[in-house]
Amino acid sequence: MIHEESGSDIPVPDGAPNSATSSNENGSSQTRFHIGLSGCGGGLESVSTSQLLDLAEKVEALGFDAIWINEEHFQGSIIEVEGRRCHSPIALAAAVLARTRRLRVGFSVLLLALHNPIRLAEEIATLDVLSNGRVDFGISRGGNGRYLDAYGVPADKVNDLFRDNLALILKAWSDEKIAIGEKALSVEPKPVQRPHPPIFMGTYTDETAAWAAREGHALICHGITSMANQRRLMKAYTEAGGDPAGAPFGRFVYVSETDESAREELWPTIEKLTARLRGFGLFNRKGVVAEADLEPENFYRDMVIVGSPQTCARAMLALHDELGITYLNALSAFFGFLPLPLLEKSLMLLAREARPLVEAGLQSRSGTKATTPFASSAASLSIGAP
Repeated sequence: MIHEESGSDIPVPDGAPNSATSSNENGSSQTRFHIGLSGCGGGLESVSTSQLLDLAEKVEALGFDAIWINEEHFQGSIIEVEGRRCHSPIALAAAVLARTRRLRVGFSVLLLALHNPIRLAEEIATLDVLSNGRVDFGISRGGNGRYLDAYGVPADKVNDLFRDNLALILKAWSDEKIAIGEKALSVEPKPVQRPHPPIFMGTYTDETAAWAAREGHALICHGITSMANQRRLMKAYTEAGGDPAGAPFGRFVYVSETDESAREELWPTIEKLTARLRGFGLFNRKGVVAEADLEPENFYRDMVIVGSPQTCARAMLALHDELGITYLNALSAFFGFLPLPLLEKSLMLLAREARPLVEAGLQSRSGTKATTPFASSAASLSIGAP
């Protein structure tokens, strides 16, 4: 697959992906591997100024499918080091959608318990209308204690608030009216995508992953999660009927010319990032990562797809063969610690060299029996080992 320069018509599929196969303009079938970028700046948070919007235009020109924006609060208040500074996700989404024509913008994720459901329904629907249906609605319960305290949300009410808020949002997007006081009112606008924008559920628990599948929602797997926990969540999701091909699967990703140059360029970023993650006790969150995962060598080996385009393509194909993944969500900016020139180089190589290799590999597999997910865990993803 060849990606053209900025300004050309780069085909991007309508709607959220649910298949690795699409048709070209001649009607023939071609194999497609979807790649999004994820982070509180949509995977572009190596800058926190309006230059981020210029990067979004470049990302679209390179043929990436989407950017996914995290909702975070109080970044930098725990350990004062360089790194990401997060923006309002909905405001940033509006700006990116206004600067692009085909790029989808999703949320990875919005913390539903922190939001007024009617206001959120209106804002997401407005984004969908103004972008002509390019919004993906990624959500989670939002169990961060600091966030709950700041927003005045009782921790024991989070589950109920999540279910109730989601139900109300879905009703607001339907043609039904909502009872408010003594009146029945219609929430406007309605989203362009019907019956609603695709819903992606973020979670660290098997129960919620299975619930998402039963409800017909897609799973979105955050790249900060260890592979052991990712496998566990995907297993729960697929066993409950979920389609792994439609689940954006998060991994840190860095592509360089060679494996050796990748390690030399990325290693300072790995040291800074792991120090920050250890600093705010990420390993204390159940179902995310173990403390050992945050040791720099372990993190580089097990948490990152890194190396030459060929090495990274093999790692992506291994994810497909083991778990059925056809949508990689790349944490490309490494929480903002990756210097901008390295981010731009990695994105270029990922789009123009690694991705075509993956799609060629998938095409060669299309005439053979697909690997059953979880049939074996022998496929090695430790591609980044020195």
